[in-house]
Amino acid sequence: MHPTRYVIDRTHGLRNLETLHDNVFWGGAEPRISICVPTLRHDVTPLLEGLAQCEAREAIEIIVYDDGSRDHDLLARMQASAGHAGAAVLIVSAHNNRGRAAARNAAIAHARADWVLLVDADMTPDTPVFLQAYLDAIDRAGGPAIIVGGYSLLSAPNDRTYALHRWQARMSECIPAEERRKAPGRYVFSSNVLVHRDVLEACPFDESFTGWGWEDTDWGLNAQKLFPIVHIDNTATHLGLDSAAQLMGKYARSGSNFARMAARHPDDAAAMPLFRMATRLRAMPFRKSFKWLAADVAKSESLPLAVRGRALKTWRALVYSEAL
Repeated sequence: MHPTRYVIDRTHGLRNLETLHDNVFWGGAEPRISICVPTLRHDVTPLLEGLAQCEAREAIEIIVYDDGSRDHDLLARMQASAGHAGAAVLIVSAHNNRGRAAARNAAIAHARADWVLLVDADMTPDTPVFLQAYLDAIDRAGGPAIIVGGYSLLSAPNDRTYALHRWQARMSECIPAEERRKAPGRYVFSSNVLVHRDVLEACPFDESFTGWGWEDTDWGLNAQKLFPIVHIDNTATHLGLDSAAQLMGKYARSGSNFARMAARHPDDAAAMPLFRMATRLRAMPFRKSFKWLAADVAKSESLPLAVRGRALKTWRALVYSEAL
């Protein structure tokens, strides 16, 4: 890695101080795609290793944006991985946590290519032609667009601990391109989406969304008003599955973001089964008691997975009903 450099955001001063670490390929790279990876206390080594196995990696640069982890051991591991990536890598270590939307915008600010691939830190490509497939899609697009590759569980862990998250992802997120095209803005998951710079300049991520969840849905619904959204089958695996308790903890903290998204896009929200269910449940008597019961059922590993999954959906709708 090259010597450390320090950058201060002139708008926000020391609050957004960043430390930059680039590898030997960074200076001379002329990328067609900038891969932006926001992360918080997560080692991106599996992702870097997966990208290193892909064809056409000479056409990319990778920007890892560590959103305030302040973990020197983690940073050292990622720097070591960047040294073996076989592609240009810049690791940006932010001194303060700013949240997912702000971290994405900050990572994008370091991108040099006209096309930016947004990938979550716990993803890995499913095939060696992952990058080439996106390069081919750029050629077909013929201009600024959003190209969504999709999401799979091909290499995800099979541990019983993560069974509920696997069920939820399989039912709600691992959707083939043919189905995603029916509601193109709704299925813009920022875990694997290629975006032209013009789109990002016109539609940055809204930093008023804090914490986890729904900022990418809001962004996709905004962007579809101005630019075409193309759905293809070019999947990456979500490796970082959560236990039932961890997953429900994230959902519990995302209610305000869901309500913000729904208020800004009422027609799109009305088409979402989760929103319709949450709206109906607002008037349910003994709502808190039902929410506790649904939580217990969702967490019970002795029950059939389909029962647990339906309980999770009900519990999540009850949580969101309190925020609407």
